[in-house]
Amino acid sequence: MGDLLQDPVFYWLMWAIFTMSGTIIGWSLRANTSEKDVRKVLSRIEQEKNTLARLYTHVKHQYDIREADFRRVSLELHHFQGQVQVLENERMSLLPDAQIASARIERAEANASQFLQKVTALETLAESLRLKNTQLSASLELARQDLAAWETLYRDFKAMQEQLVTYEQASKRLDHERNTLREQLAAARQEIGSLQRDLLNIAALSDKPSNRGAKKGGPAAPEHTDDLKMIRGLTPVAEQKLRSLGVHAFAQISRWDDDAVIAFSRALGMSPGKVFQEDWVGQAKYLAGEKA
Repeated sequence: MGDLLQDPVFYWLMWAIFTMSGTIIGWSLRANTSEKDVRKVLSRIEQEKNTLARLYTHVKHQYDIREADFRRVSLELHHFQGQVQVLENERMSLLPDAQIASARIERAEANASQFLQKVTALETLAESLRLKNTQLSASLELARQDLAAWETLYRDFKAMQEQLVTYEQASKRLDHERNTLREQLAAARQEIGSLQRDLLNIAALSDKPSNRGAKKGGPAAPEHTDDLKMIRGLTPVAEQKLRSLGVHAFAQISRWDDDAVIAFSRALGMSPGKVFQEDWVGQAKYLAGEKA
């Protein structure tokens, strides 16, 4: 596992896979997801975040080990350099007395050669450790960036989940209000139908021709009739229907209230809004006043 983490190709491949998977998951979930899917994705993201955190901890541990090795090698190098310097000074001091100290000089030179080889090997190892420390530093920085990106994505999904909960609550509230309005509308329609029937019965009874001008066994003509088509928006067909309902004069229309307007509009097969907009009652009052 340590060798794989030290391999830059493997590391960048893993980084690209995590980045692409996070991007694809984020955009696909933002497009259209249910709350259940969002929760599953959040759980999977939490697991991936934990895995990334463990990977980050492992890389940090490797970095600390390399850093400790580097420091130890640096101390040994410094120590060996000091020994080499001491031996070099000793060799220089023994050169005048070469015959007496030749064996010691040869031994010192051999030791110096060995130390030089060790120093060269340690320098090579130190350079390798420097490169590995540089790579580990870059790996740590990338791991921190990836962890920050996953945390941002996790916060975004949390906010999305809260918005979904809010939308569901608002939807339930709107459904309840819609059902209430439907019940109120049904009750209003029943009440309007009842009022329509009552008003039609009242109009039929109140405008029933009197018996004074009637012949025996036949209906009497109304006292007076007006040209109801003079009201703007009242068609001949509507006039005939009103006369069949017992409405013959402007004065009768001028006494209509809102309930009567709604009832007669329903009887004529018209929209009450059209009657209110064209102000049939106001026109009838005006025409009845002109006739008077």
